[in-house]
Amino acid sequence: MKDVHVISIIALIYSIILALVTLIFFNDYLIWAILGSAVALFNHSLMIQVTKNKLTSYKLVTHLIQRYVFYIVIIAIVYFDTNKLGTQVMINSYIFLLLGIASIKFGAILYSTPLIKKPKEVEVEENDTNNT
Repeated sequence: MKDVHVISIIALIYSIILALVTLIFFNDYLIWAILGSAVALFNHSLMIQVTKNKLTSYKLVTHLIQRYVFYIVIIAIVYFDTNKLGTQVMINSYIFLLLGIASIKFGAILYSTPLIKKPKEVEVEENDTNNT
């Protein structure tokens, strides 16, 4: 369970860096990067709560439906807010939204690298084989 919390912290750091870079270079799309990161981090925290206690199929299915409803609502909000601004603005908004949504994925990928997660040492037993 500790691994999941570390992934959340890495994803939060990524989200903050994404928000700062977006604020500096692409100020018009800041809301979409933050919204995507917030939804991904919120869904991840719900997943932690669901799996912390006894996991049932009902809880898992409810969580998955809730997760995808959140994503569909956010995608619809971006569509209805940017469809009159032009195709390029809509595409850029979706790109920043997806960069925010992918924060948990980037956190998991960064956590699995040897820089952050130290490989476990495996004890090697020597086999005493005689060739006779």
